[in-house]
Parts: sequence; structure tokens; C-alpha cells
Amino acid sequence: MTSDRHGPKVDRSARSTEDAGQCPRRKGAEQDSLLDEGYTAAPEAESTVSTKLAELAARARKEDRLTNVVQFVDEELLRLAFRSVRKQAAPGVDGQSYEDYAANLDQNLRDVYARLKIGRYRAPVIRRVYVPKANGKRRPIGISTIEDRMVQKAVAWVLGAVFEQNFLECSHGFRPKRSPHTALHRLREGMRQHGVRYVVEADLASYFDSVNWEWLRKFVQHRISDGGLLRLLNKWLNAGVMENGVVTQMTDGVPQGGPASPVLSNIYLHYVLDLWFERRFRKTCRGYAELTRFADDFVAAFGNREDAERFRQELDERLTAFGLRVVPEKTALLHFDGGLLQGGIGRPAEKSRTFTFLGFTHYLTKTRRGAITIGRTPSIKARERFVRKVTTWVKANRHQPVRAQQAHLTKMLNGYYQYFGLYFCIETLSGVLRRVRRVWHQALQRRSQKAKRHTDWATVAVKPWFQLPRPRLTQGWV
Repeated sequence: MTSDRHGPKVDRSARSTEDAGQCPRRKGAEQDSLLDEGYTAAPEAESTVSTKLAELAARARKEDRLTNVVQFVDEELLRLAFRSVRKQAAPGVDGQSYEDYAANLDQNLRDVYARLKIGRYRAPVIRRVYVPKANGKRRPIGISTIEDRMVQKAVAWVLGAVFEQNFLECSHGFRPKRSPHTALHRLREGMRQHGVRYVVEADLASYFDSVNWEWLRKFVQHRISDGGLLRLLNKWLNAGVMENGVVTQMTDGVPQGGPASPVLSNIYLHYVLDLWFERRFRKTCRGYAELTRFADDFVAAFGNREDAERFRQELDERLTAFGLRVVPEKTALLHFDGGLLQGGIGRPAEKSRTFTFLGFTHYLTKTRRGAITIGRTPSIKARERFVRKVTTWVKANRHQPVRAQQAHLTKMLNGYYQYFGLYFCIETLSGVLRRVRRVWHQALQRRSQKAKRHTDWATVAVKPWFQLPRPRLTQGWV
């Protein structure tokens, strides 16, 4: 399969997976690589801290197991970790805000470092809240205290520096110089170059709540032999969860939303899934086989049907051994063969299937030249979620000045285009823009009876303040 590179010319911000960082730079943001609380790369803003973690990474490349790792969690790293915590972050069970902690930062840092150094740091209870999901269910989120988030972030950087030397190429979530776009790029290029015919898409059921503590400890100990760090990990696991004023002790899982959760989850799936696939399963395949994973979201591509069927079967056995399972209705083996579009005598016996990965629906299509290629478009779920978000905002803010509304909606759309601006996506994104304009227009008409008379579509559509950015190609390299 070949790609169709016809489309609007753009100044591509990244031309390869090396050029594409974890998140796009923003003007005036000197700490961009640290602002994402799930980001576990070694911080580059402070030369002293960066040098120390680089030394740790160098040790990790040479030594099978490392000792004295917790010593890298010093006051300098804690200060940088605090600056990476979002200022608008919700308080934990102690009710302390970011501003409250920052008011006496130097003393607070000395105090928490002293407690960490002598092993008297106590992990606070996690406050559990729920956020709605697109399917009507609710996702549990764990909210820790500001101080604990800072400590978790510092430890996450240290763990990342060690385990980054072991993580495989198939893993893209919460790692330096990797992003959802690098995962999408690797998946598409591999499928195009090797003539993939079958895809297994999988969805893990309640992954963050299902991580087995015993296995997680073993996986961390496989690379780190540091009693201080392991005791700190145990304190977080045993901290308990508060919901409606009632504290519950958990026996499995890591709190989704904690800064240390992404790297711990990556470590778990590195041993459970990545190593098993790369070192054991793929060696027994007859044809091409490739795994692409972003956090707990993954797909496997195959050139041979028997390999795909065997993977689907052995995957259940492998995950069950480590306390995990897939959602049956969201896990399937799909026939993704470009030959089905070639036609021939009569119509093809079956249609090529589609699958969804990282918010994009992947499908096979013909280019204008007749070549078969892989197209991607924002999934229905991703589009509906964005439109709902816009609808909620315009309803709540329809009485703001229209220029202020325009500025906010422009920011929302530009962020949406930044992620979904791939080839074959412009038409779908144009449909999203039309829906956003329609939702905004309806909200403006509900401001008052007078507004309804003076905001008919013909009048509003040509107003300068009603103009919103059009879709554009932002990730041409993906």
C-alpha cells in the first residue's frame, strides 16, 4: 500500500518521530516539558537536576539492578516537581491549595525532604472523584494532596530515568520524544510497508484498578534494589481511598490521576505485554507482526491470519495470569486487507473492516491514482465528545462578550486541529466546525428575546466576531 500525499501545503512542525516531542511548545512556556503531570521524562530546565538524572540513566544502562536510587529525590528535584504541578489542581483530603503550599515553599520543601530522608514520609489518603465517560459510565480519578503530587512527580522522573533504558520501541505513552502521533506514525508506516492484512484491537477492562501489587513490586525490584524507594511505593499503594467521607483500603490497582501512575502502569505493561510480545510471541510468527501501545491502549497488526488468531487466544491467557482482562465487546480480530478494495470479477466477498486507535478511525481507501492506502479520521466518539464540550461551554458562557467567546472557541478548535489535523481528516474537521458554529449560534439566540430577533443566521454568519479558524493540516508527517 502506498500513501497519498496530495493535500494542502503546510509548514510541518515535525518531520519525524524524533522531531515530535511529548507536547507542542507554547509561547512563553519555559517549562512545557514539565506541565503535563503524566510526563515522566527527565526535566531539562535545571542543568544540575538534569545532569544528576542523566547520571542515573547512564548507570541504568550499565547496571542490571540499581541501589541508592531514592537519593536522587532531593530538594532541587522536589522544587522542580512542585513547579510542574498545575496551579489549578484540585486539593486533596487536606484541602490545601497550590497557593497555600507555595506561600511557605522553602520551609515545606525542607520539611518534606527531611521526612523522605529518614523514611517518615506518610502517603495521604487519596480522594476519589468520578468523571463522566462517553458511554454513560463514570471513570474514577484519584486526587492526592499538593505535597504528595509533588513527591510522586519527583519519584516518577527517577523511575522514568531508570526504566526508559528498558522500555521498547512499541511503547509510546508518557515517554520523552513520544506522543500519540508517534504511535500513529509507527502503526501506519509498519502496516503500509509490510502489507498488513489483519488487526487485533483490544481494550483493557478497568486497567488502572486491576494492576496487581505483588507483580508490580516484582517488576520494580527487577531493576531497582532500593529499600527506601520500595517502601515509599508501598505507602502509596496502601494509602487507601476516601469516597463520601469513608476510607477504603485497596488490594489492587494504582490511582488513576496520580503523577506516578503513568510510569508505574508503563512498567507493568512493559513486562506483561511488551516483552512477552517482542521476545516470545513474535519469534513464533510466520509473517509480519507488530505491537503498538500507548499507555493501556494498544493494537497488534499481522500479515498472517493464523498469527492473528493465535495472538487473540494467547493474549487472554497472558493477561489473566497478571490479573488483567480485555473487554470482549471492544476486542476483536479484524480483516484489514487492501485486496478487498481491488474488486476483480464480481464484488469482494467481504468489506475491509475499520478499527479505532487513539481517537482515530482507521480505514482503507483508494487514492485518486487508484493506490490503496490507510486513511484516518476522527472517530465518532471523539467528535461527539468535543461537540458536547463546546455545547456545555457556550451554554454556560453565552452572556460573555462575543469577542471573548470567539477567542475561547478559537483556542478550543486550534487545540482540536493540532491533534486531529492529519491527512484525510480535513473534511471531517470541517463538519465539526459547522456543528460548533451552529451550537454557538443557538446559544447566542437564547441570550434574550431581543437577541433572538437580531441574531438570525444570515446576519450573524458574516460578522467578523463570528468567524472561527478553518481546519488545517497540522501533523503532515504522521
